[in-house]
Amino acid sequence: MTESPEPRAPRLSLSLADFELLRRIGDGSYSHVVLARHKASGKEYALKVVDKQYIIRHKVVEHIRRERHILDSLSYPSIVQLFFTFQDAFSLYLGLEHCPNGELYDQIRLKGRLDEAAARFYAAEVVLMLGHLRQHAVVHRDLKPENLLLDAEGHLKLIDFGSAKRLSAAEVTPQAAAAAAAAAEQGAAAEGSAGEAASDYVSPEVLNNGSLTCAADLWALGCVVYQMLAGRPPFKSLSEYLTFQKIVEAEYEMPEGLSEAAADLIRCLLHVDPAQRIGAEDLEELKAHPFFDGIDWAALRCQPAPDFIAEPSLDPALSSANSSFDWELQSLASALPHLASTEDTLTLE
Repeated sequence: MTESPEPRAPRLSLSLADFELLRRIGDGSYSHVVLARHKASGKEYALKVVDKQYIIRHKVVEHIRRERHILDSLSYPSIVQLFFTFQDAFSLYLGLEHCPNGELYDQIRLKGRLDEAAARFYAAEVVLMLGHLRQHAVVHRDLKPENLLLDAEGHLKLIDFGSAKRLSAAEVTPQAAAAAAAAAEQGAAAEGSAGEAASDYVSPEVLNNGSLTCAADLWALGCVVYQMLAGRPPFKSLSEYLTFQKIVEAEYEMPEGLSEAAADLIRCLLHVDPAQRIGAEDLEELKAHPFFDGIDWAALRCQPAPDFIAEPSLDPALSSANSSFDWELQSLASALPHLASTEDTLTLE
């Protein structure tokens, strides 16, 4: 596996005062993402604002460090780019590429479901993403429609690498993991738990504390394909416990009206045994599935993306009327430079 020759995103001497904060565009358990315009250059970024106290208290500093390192090593058109980082006394900031047309989840929600042509195109783009991750021995572990954003042209970009893990060569595929486990007389335990991934998309082997390989992302791809075509995740239940029960048994109902190729692809991806999932050993097998007939893999990013419902443009009047979050950040922007302390610096190197 080779590392990207691209330079690491620099840590810059910036503060919130250097940005005009436009609106909040996302939330996580320990972070907010805001659309921010750099005042000097006029460039817009998705600025991820991470609460230092939270990640220290909950011992998840490594998640942020891991996200930064992995993003630095992945230079690929379908993976969101990290441009810079900075920090102050209270927060870490990651300056990420802004994708202006929202999440794939939004398209599914607004349309109810996608037609097979659109689902085929988006699924093919995800396959290419997973191929690049596999080349770098990375498993994402949180692949879901909310983490697939539409760029200005409507092509998908993969985001949120806080749960990602870099694997050893012996962990990338199920066959390699099984061979390593046999040599060591024990399974290669998956780092973390089901809590690392969204409950609707977590794979059976993770729930069963089995070996973690890139096949876990193929399971999630099967869930995403199902959701694009059905409008809902395949294992969604009244509780997380019931969802997990369905996942470990691969208990789901095939949506009505699917082509045989689409239904077969879902079955081939949602296989309980990771070694039996299509593409588990070689993604060329997945690319050759009949569902992807007609896909020009080499030129996919150059082709027109499916029609999408664009995100509404920011209405300044609406922003002013409902801007409690922005006002809070704007006040911090002026206050934090005077409060920043090098004693609170976290190392993300």
